[in-house]
Amino acid sequence: MSGLEYTPRPYADIVRDLLTTLTGGTVREAVTAPVAGPLVLDRLASRPIRRVSHLEGVTDVGGTPVPVRFTDADFDLADTDNDGKPDVVVFRDNGRKPIPGTTLTVNYYPVQIARPVPLTDLNVGSVVRTVLETFAREIAQEEQYLDLIYRSAFLDTAEGAALDKVVALIGVTRLPARHPLVEVRFGRNATTGGKITIPTGTVITDAATPPARYRTISDLTLEAGEQSRSVPAAGIAVDTGMVAAGALDRLETTIGGISTVTNPAAAYRESAAETDDALRRRAKGALHGSVCGTLDALRFGILSIPGVKAVELTEWPDGQAGVVRAAVAYDRPDPAVEKEVRRRIDELRPAGIRVDTRAAGRRSVRVNVTLVLAGTGVSGAELNRVTGGVEERVAAKLAALEPGAVIRPAVLTAAALADPLVVDAAITLTDPSAPGAPVVLQSGDVLDVLRPFEFPTPQAERTPTGVVATTGDVDLVLPVQLQPGVTLDDATIAIRLAVDAYLATLGPGTSLTLAAVASALQSSPLFGVVREQAGIVVESSGQFVQLLDGQGSYIVAAGEQLRQRTLDVHEALS
Repeated sequence: MSGLEYTPRPYADIVRDLLTTLTGGTVREAVTAPVAGPLVLDRLASRPIRRVSHLEGVTDVGGTPVPVRFTDADFDLADTDNDGKPDVVVFRDNGRKPIPGTTLTVNYYPVQIARPVPLTDLNVGSVVRTVLETFAREIAQEEQYLDLIYRSAFLDTAEGAALDKVVALIGVTRLPARHPLVEVRFGRNATTGGKITIPTGTVITDAATPPARYRTISDLTLEAGEQSRSVPAAGIAVDTGMVAAGALDRLETTIGGISTVTNPAAAYRESAAETDDALRRRAKGALHGSVCGTLDALRFGILSIPGVKAVELTEWPDGQAGVVRAAVAYDRPDPAVEKEVRRRIDELRPAGIRVDTRAAGRRSVRVNVTLVLAGTGVSGAELNRVTGGVEERVAAKLAALEPGAVIRPAVLTAAALADPLVVDAAITLTDPSAPGAPVVLQSGDVLDVLRPFEFPTPQAERTPTGVVATTGDVDLVLPVQLQPGVTLDDATIAIRLAVDAYLATLGPGTSLTLAAVASALQSSPLFGVVREQAGIVVESSGQFVQLLDGQGSYIVAAGEQLRQRTLDVHEALS
């Protein structure tokens, strides 16, 4: 619908307004409901007023806005400046009140009427009243006709023949009765992750000569991790051949990430013509591919190109008028795909608008997944199956991220926990080029997920002896003195690996101290740990233990495994 709405008035409202106008009143002036206090009537055109004959607006009923006519039981007129002329509406405490900020419609009589009222016999059945009501009926009928005309111009509200004319503007026609239809199933390539969009109008054919051609009648999206989905398709023409189950097995135009297509059941003919709702859905899908000059058309047109994974469109980049920036994420660098993207943009862009196209930046990310397995855990081929499934699901979530999207740890953890054997998972993302920095996608950047993932030895929920397995999280703050030529990143990587190796050696009954950690690190020629400024905090089962130089120790409990949670390495204060 457009921003300019048209709403026909009910017959009763037209009669009321005509009566008010005929007797010297003013109708349908708008005022805004105040946040607090009385409704001040200082903007009415014919003020000062004598009385309010009608006041309507919106009130709150159980959290739902409801249109209502306010009566004398809801409000009083008051004179705030003591000049004998009402100038505010005061809503009663026990009456209905308008929602603050909403628009109120008011009919009123001014103190002075410009012209005398020539007609006064307004009783029901009088000549004047009968003529007025007849006139009101004609107005109400004409306004209903105007509403029908207005609604007939929009895809969402047009019906019947009017809808046929609207969709004809984008080259769509209603499917008649006996038109061939079929259900088509698209299957994902097992090596492809992320979201795959199959646009309306995708053509599928069989092996016959000439082939039977069917076209999808709605958009279809395979979400990350979703292997296959079905969508209705219609014959190109009414005389398109009826195909048997499994006959439609090839795409007329390749779609990136789709490896199989078939029709599980034979084609059939619909006994009735296409309904208005079905025609609207099909037209909306076709609209994306046929309309030019909009961001949606650009986005959909680029995403429909095989080899394009995602696109981010930015209007007014850096304050430049007449420019749209397109950051396109490709499955892999391919000059042919980039050329097709440029051609498609030239076809769809608005006249006079320049589209700056660039490949989305790719930020490499390495993934470390620490798993806690149900029961006493698994090993061998079963463990490989579990870790392989976790890697596929998490990689699919990461690969599906749009340029500049927020990386949500909860989504990744949920993907890992989809296997019932996995009861907990800690997922760490690191950028090889900046090991200590958090992985955050900047505008126009996508992730390049490095595989295979790193899977430390999983922890079992219970030990073989039946003791419940627990995890202790270790947070370390380690000030260091660097040797000449050594960077802080080099030292951080070395410390992280050494701490992980040391914690893995601690079993039940052993003691963790700051001195022991410093001793495990002292063999490195890259740095020296300044123990006086260092500290360790261990969190386990809701308890915290702080370890300082020469103070405190932590005894590893039965079934407990310590793992490094955070590491803060910085140069020591002199």
